[in-house]
Amino acid sequence: ILAGLWNEHVLKEGRDQIQDTNDRFLANIQKTGTYSVIPRTAGGDISPEELIAFGECAKKHGLWTKITGAQRLGMFGAAGHQLPAIWKELVEAGFESGHAYGKALRTVKSCVGSTWCRYGQQDSVSMAVALEDRYKGVRAPHKIKMAVSGCLRECAEAQGKDLGLIA
Repeated sequence: ILAGLWNEHVLKEGRDQIQDTNDRFLANIQKTGTYSVIPRTAGGDISPEELIAFGECAKKHGLWTKITGAQRLGMFGAAGHQLPAIWKELVEAGFESGHAYGKALRTVKSCVGSTWCRYGQQDSVSMAVALEDRYKGVRAPHKIKMAVSGCLRECAEAQGKDLGLIA
């Protein structure tokens, strides 16, 4: 918990040795011994350029891709030696780690809210992005999940998260 108080990068010199291997590689080791790479897509919001860069990176490295249940994009099957090159490409495209491997805020899921939904009462995407930007990287005893739903239809499943907001 104390490691996250200042919200600094988990691999900052002096802190890197307190993290496990998933934190050091910025990836989650899978049962095959390969890694999943899941960059941050706050509120599930992603530009066409970011989506193309993600796909090109996955294709270049021969990785399987999936949209996760938490509205994130995942690349699966990366070997440990591929991770630096993958993250270099993703960072150059504007991505950062989604902390899908750590005991920290994972993502803030959102519906499309009042921007696109006829039932939406509030701008849930902007609120989700603001929450994620505020709390990303904060360390915790366990993973933290949040969601923002723009109306009572509750499409982002906010009631099932550790912290949920409903318009």
